[in-house]
Order: sequence, then C-alpha cells, then structure tokens
Amino acid sequence: MIIKFEKVINCSSEHPSYPATNLLDHRKNTSWRCAKPGEMLATVIFQLTEPSIITGVDIGNYRSCIVIVTASTSLEPDTWIPIVQHQFMTNDEAANGKFKDQVQLFAKRDLNPDILKIKFDRIKITCMQSANLKELFGLMFFIAKTEVSVDLGLDVFGRFKLKQKDENNEKPEIDEFKEKYLKMIANKRTKADPKSDLLKKVKESGMSAFTKRQEDEKEPMRRPLLEKLEAGKSDEVFGNQNKVPNNNVNKNTLATDIAIANATGIKDKQNENVKRTPFGDIVPSPIQKKDKNHLKNDNYNNVESRKRSLTIEEKDENKKIKKECPKCCKESEDRTCSTCGRLPQPKPLTSPINVKKNKSKKLFSQLFQDISFSLSGYVNPQRDEVRRKALKMGARYIANPDTSNNVCTHLICAFKNTPKYQQLKNHCKIVSHTFIEDCYNERKRLPWRRYALDNKEKKKAESEDEIEADVSREGTPNPFEEDTDSETYY
Repeated sequence: MIIKFEKVINCSSEHPSYPATNLLDHRKNTSWRCAKPGEMLATVIFQLTEPSIITGVDIGNYRSCIVIVTASTSLEPDTWIPIVQHQFMTNDEAANGKFKDQVQLFAKRDLNPDILKIKFDRIKITCMQSANLKELFGLMFFIAKTEVSVDLGLDVFGRFKLKQKDENNEKPEIDEFKEKYLKMIANKRTKADPKSDLLKKVKESGMSAFTKRQEDEKEPMRRPLLEKLEAGKSDEVFGNQNKVPNNNVNKNTLATDIAIANATGIKDKQNENVKRTPFGDIVPSPIQKKDKNHLKNDNYNNVESRKRSLTIEEKDENKKIKKECPKCCKESEDRTCSTCGRLPQPKPLTSPINVKKNKSKKLFSQLFQDISFSLSGYVNPQRDEVRRKALKMGARYIANPDTSNNVCTHLICAFKNTPKYQQLKNHCKIVSHTFIEDCYNERKRLPWRRYALDNKEKKKAESEDEIEADVSREGTPNPFEEDTDSETYY
C-alpha cells in the first residue's frame, strides 16, 4: 500500500517551474528540481497523513549523484533515522555529462529489520550533486510503501475453528493451542528411538548365540602331523637329511646315479654320499652338468663333420652368383630368385620426415591481402611507419573498427587495456607492432600467435603456416619508392 503525503513541511531549494509539491502525487508527470545551477545539496521534508511503518521505497532520480532517505517520529521530530542511501552515478560521470535518469526500487528485504518496527510521521529526502555545477538536479517521483494488517475478528486457525474464550481464563486461545502443541512435541522427543532398541536386541541375540556355541562340547579335530612335530619326531615328517634311508625306492635311485656316473667316465661314485633334499630328491652335482654340456658339444661337432666341405671353385661361383644376379632386380621382392635362391635386397624407403613440404608463396604485396587492421597506443612517427609497412604488404587499414560487423581482423596494440583493446577483445587477433616489422623485414607472413599480447594465446598451438614472398615473380624495385630514411623515425 502507498503511503500518502499530507503536505510539504520544508524545502531548501525548488525551481518555480518544478516545485516540491509535485512529489505529493506520484501520478503527475512532473518533477522536483533545485532552484538554480551550482547548488550541491537540496532537501525536502514531507508530513504523512498517519503514522506508518515503511516497508518499501521507490525513487525516480533526476541527475542526482546520491539520494538519502530518512524518517522521524512525532515524539522525536529532530532525530532522523536512515532508511535508504543509494548512489545513482559517480562524480566522473556527472562531470562528463553522462546523466541517466534511473529508477531504484527497495523492497522489504532490502531495508533494516529494526526500521520495520517503528511508525514514522515524517520523511526527509536529501539529493546531492557536486560534480557538475551547470545542471539542475532533483527527483522525478518518490513513493513510500507500507503493509496493512486486516483483523476480521475470526477465531480460525487454518481449517480449524478455535473455541470461544472463557471469561475466567485470561490466556487467549492461540496461546493455549501453542502450549498443547509444544507438549506433544516434547513427549515425542522423550520416547526411545526404535533403531537403538533394534541394535540392542541384535547385540543381545548375537552374544547369547556365541555363548551357546562355546558351551557345546565338541571333539577337537585330529592333526597327526602337528602331534608328531610337538612330540619331537620331525624326522618322521621331513625325513633324515644327514643319513641315507634304507628304503627300496632310495636303492633304486642310487643305482641309477651309479649308472650315470659310469657312463660319463667318473669312478668311485658309489662311495660318495649323494646330496638330497628334505623330501628325498637328489640334488645334481656340478660335475654332471658339465659332462652333459660336453655331450651336447660333441654331438654338434659330429653333425658338422658330416657336411661336405665345398671346394675353392664352388665358393667362387657362389660369390659371383650373389654379386651378379640380373633376375633379382627384375622379379618381385616377395619371390626368391631362380638362379641364386635368395630374396632381392629391399629398396630404401623415403621417410616422410626428410621430405620437405613445399611452402606456399605469394607476392610481397599480397602477403596481408586478407588482413584488415587498426592501431591503438601508438603516436607518430611510429604509428605512420607501422601503417605504411602493413599497407605495402596488402593489408587494409580501418580507423574506427566496429564489433557488429567484425571487419577488423587484427589490432596492432602497444599495450593492454587500451580503449580499442577492451572493445575488440575476443573479436579479433591482438598483436604487437613487431608482427608487422618482422614480416616486412623477413619478407614472409609469420604466424600471429608468436606476437600475441595475451600470454594465453601465445601458449596455444599455431593455427597458421608461414607464407614466403615469391621473389621470382616480383619486378625490379623502383628506386623512387624505396625508403632511405626509415632509421630516422626511431
């Protein structure tokens, strides 16, 4: 609900054509402004029709930098309590004439909660603008809002109708209902949690089952090997490692060992002790291993001796066939030669790494044919020199670039955060002047990411290849167009 203003108590400054009484009715399309230019402060005080709680404020500004809204009560009329303070523009914007007639809305959540408990009788508005002393300032409109609480006199709580109040009972029905409801919640909280009861029962049943299993008398499992080890009879489990047992199996193994020893030419092996593992296996001696290796070598030599040795003439013929074989080159690489019986030698493969790519070439005057650029942060004579070199390579100069059409492809910028840098950021490629100079001096178009002002762009992979100037297609240089005083510009 909108709070109505009864009258204007005081106004420090008002223009004859725009008095402060225009703010009494917000529906009028008129404003309040100060009396003359050069004033820095203007205030106006309104009297409300009835004391009200302020729950919202709507301000329509007219060329004011700061607007402050305060209020007071009838008991303390000179004590002004701040309600809202907002800055609509900075002093630099006002000094440069960048005025914006803005509207600012403040809801109940934007105000101080302590203010919502006080009923005010007066409202004071203060407007300030000290940057531009040639302009009038004030307000377009001002609206203060409040909330209305309507008491219909119904004894209803949601869908339930409350009992009538007894004459003897001093407490209202709502307080009694709250007390009963709180007691019900307290009783529910004091009850035990069913999860805790269930956990207790599970623990009790588990312990009782464990005790029953312990009380049951069961015969322990028999472990004969463990009993022998505990009794000190380890020889029966693992066998005697020092003495040779007199079993039939061990006698057979000894007989085989003696036969092997006699075959290899070793004598008196029967008297020697054979080494065995705890499980009765024979450990082979190193002499036996050497003898086996000798047997292998002898067999290999016998097989080689059976081969027929070639004569000197046959060896010379084989060498001639290997060196001079005309059919090896003619037949395919997958088939063996019919004369020499060998596969031809593979042809050397040309690795793609060593193959040089044919770089694209253009005329020097067409290296920057698809580039349109703009300059930022440079002054003459350097600015004119960079522009002249880019134009000689075929580029097109744009004095005032626009982001709507994206015609400008490159921005030659001296440093970051210039006005054009902020305007064309993320719209074109931003490089330094060394990009133009290196391309001009080396007579080739280099990738632009090497000269990017942004370090993130420098770290990315290059998206362009180098394009060299075609010297063969260029004509003889004109001596009248050569620049002989380029060093004097720096």
